[in-house]
This record gives sequence, C-alpha cells and structure tokens, in this order.
Amino acid sequence: MKEKWESYPSSIRLLAIAAIIFSTGMACIWPLVTIYIHDYLGKPLTVAGFLLLLNQGAFLIGSVAGGMLFDRWGKMRTIILSSAGIIAMSTSLGFTDDFTLYTIFFLLNGLFYGTLSPVINALAVVLWPEGGRKGLNMIYVAQNAGVAAGSALGGVLASVSFAWTFFGNAITQVIVLVLFAVMLPRYVKSLALKPQSPEMPAQEAGKAEMLLSQPAPAKKVVWGALLMLCAGLLISWIVYVQWTTVLSAYMQSLGISLRQYSFLWTINGGLILFGQPLIAWVISRFARTLKAQMLLGSYVFVLSMLILSQTTSYTGFVAAMFVMTLGEMLVWPAVPAVAAEYTPEGQEGFIQGLVSGTGSAGRMLGPLLGAFIFQTFQAEGLLYIMAGLALLSVLFFALHSSFQKGSHRVPVQTAEKL
Repeated sequence: MKEKWESYPSSIRLLAIAAIIFSTGMACIWPLVTIYIHDYLGKPLTVAGFLLLLNQGAFLIGSVAGGMLFDRWGKMRTIILSSAGIIAMSTSLGFTDDFTLYTIFFLLNGLFYGTLSPVINALAVVLWPEGGRKGLNMIYVAQNAGVAAGSALGGVLASVSFAWTFFGNAITQVIVLVLFAVMLPRYVKSLALKPQSPEMPAQEAGKAEMLLSQPAPAKKVVWGALLMLCAGLLISWIVYVQWTTVLSAYMQSLGISLRQYSFLWTINGGLILFGQPLIAWVISRFARTLKAQMLLGSYVFVLSMLILSQTTSYTGFVAAMFVMTLGEMLVWPAVPAVAAEYTPEGQEGFIQGLVSGTGSAGRMLGPLLGAFIFQTFQAEGLLYIMAGLALLSVLFFALHSSFQKGSHRVPVQTAEKL
C-alpha cells in the first residue's frame, strides 16, 4: 500500500489529502440535513426534499461557474473565493435557527461547494496531465474516504449539537484552504518552469512550434463528444440515485430496516476503499481503455437493476449494491478522465465543472423521475425502466468516440494564473 501511494507524484498525494478533508466536511452536513430540517426546524419532509433539490441546483450552477473562474480568473483566487464562501455559510448555518435564513445560507453553501468541487478534478488534470484515469481515480477514492469519515464524524458532532456539524464543516474547509495555499503556488510554478522537451532536436522543435501556431481544432468536435459523455453520465446518475430515494422507501415497505439499509452504504464505501485491487484487475482484463471502462460500468448498472427486479430479499439487495458499486467505480472516475483527454489546455476547469454539474443535474432529476415512475408502474416497472435507461447510457458512451476523432489537447502558451 505504501509503495502504491508513493508511486503518485507528491502534488497528487497532497491533492488527495485535500480531497479527503474537503469531502469529510461536506459529509458532516449532508446525511443529517433532512433530520435537521424536519426534527429541529419543524418542517415537513416534502419541504426538506424540495430544499435539497434547490441545493443541488445551486451546486450545478456553482460547478459551471467555478470551472470558468478556474480557467479565466485564476486557480488560487477561485479556491479562496469558494473556501471563504463555504466557511462563512457553514458558520452562519451553525448560528441560526430561523428557517428563512437557513434556506438562504444552505443554498449559498451549495453554490460555493459547487464552485470548489470541479477545481479538485481540474487540478488533478493540470498537475499530472500524463496521469490520466490514475490521478482522477485517486481523487475519487479520496473523496469517498472523506464521505465515510465525515458521515461518522457528523453523527458524533450532532450528538453534541447540530450546530457543531456546521462548525466542523467550516473548520475542515479552513484546513483545505491552508493546504491549497501551501501546495498550489509551488506546483503550478514548477509546471510553468518545466521545459517542454529539453532534448528535442532543433528540427523537431521547429515542427512543434509550427503546430502550436496552428488554429485549434473546431470546437464542435469537442462539444459533440462532451454532449454524449454528459448525456451518458446524466442518465447513469439518474439510475444510481434511485438507491438513495425511491429504493430506500421500497425496502422499508418490504420490512427491511433502516439499519439494514444503512449497512448497504457501508458495503458501498468499504468496497470503494478496499476494492481497488479488484477493480484494477477488472480493468486490466476487461476494460483496458477508458471507453471500455465506461461501457462496462454501464452494463454493470443494468445488471444491478435486473437483480433488484428479481428479488425482494435483503440478500438480493446486498448483491445488487455490490454490483452497483462496481459500476460506480468504473464510470465515475472514467468520465472526467475521458473529458480531460481532449480538453484544450486552459479550459480544464470549465470542462470538469460541466462534468460535475451534470452529476448534480442527475441527482436533481433522479428523485423526481423515480418517484413518478414508481407511483405509475410500481417497483418492478421502475427497475425495468432504470435498466433500460442504463442501456441508453451505454449508447451515449459508445457514440462519444465518433465525435472525438481528430480532437486533441491544444497547448496554450500563456502563463498559469494563480
């Protein structure tokens, strides 16, 4: 394990630590939001659900805006603005019990979290461009480790006071900001000073300079591929989010307890953290390209829904969660890695923000669509329709490469903004 950790560049290791702390703070709040709004603020569950929907909308807007700021305004400025916003909003949430103020602060907190979220993936692309899916997978695993730690920490803090869940979130974000302030200037400057190819012959250097002076490839090639990628990701999230919404209620109707349902997410987190050797073996045997990885993950999502359609026992749900987690481990890191492969330099933030925002859109639409289908066609109909949607995501992921032909990363010879 130590050798594997040390195989990553120090910049990615520090970024992974920042991602763990970032997700820990976020997870201090998220699992308890519904309980806090319903039990502490005295609002109906429908109000809590609607507020969560608005929060995801704010996250989506923040993701796109944060990516654009990352590219055009500067990396460190974007991080400072986002972190300061999270710290201020989280602290304010801890000091208020007024629902109107809570709503405002909660939505702004989602906006600032959305602004900072794509920065982490974009930095993985900028700091280790040759790392590909390896670097982004490290960030994915780190964020899930933070979610597991934050969920446990949030419960401890809530037992003292709900206010401390918000204060704990603010404290973790202060630590993240300090880490970025220490890490980012050093690594970005080292990249700017790094020679492109010190041993390149003069003739080859001339050819490279000529290529750099040529106009960038047509944007429609990149955006067409991104549209297919984002469509596949959106549908995948719609399918996945049924586990946290409709399926939780369905399981209770079958007599499966909340403790048993929570244990499924323990399986999910444990497999993500400790199942990396398994997923590495699967990738090496069955998904050697990123496209194959996305396609395989989508097929696994289909299998998970089909397993659920054929069982009402808890054992069946455990098996389906195991399978769904494998699909998640294949798809979630692969999509940003594919997007990074043909992102023009200088637009890493915007593209990663678009990917992050697409996931948020799926988390917004999924509960509404799932509830409507469940009420209309019952559980069996929902599961078959979700399996069909997962197959549709296979189609979109397969089609993206037809737009990708001829696209490539376009170097931009400008100084990196901090």
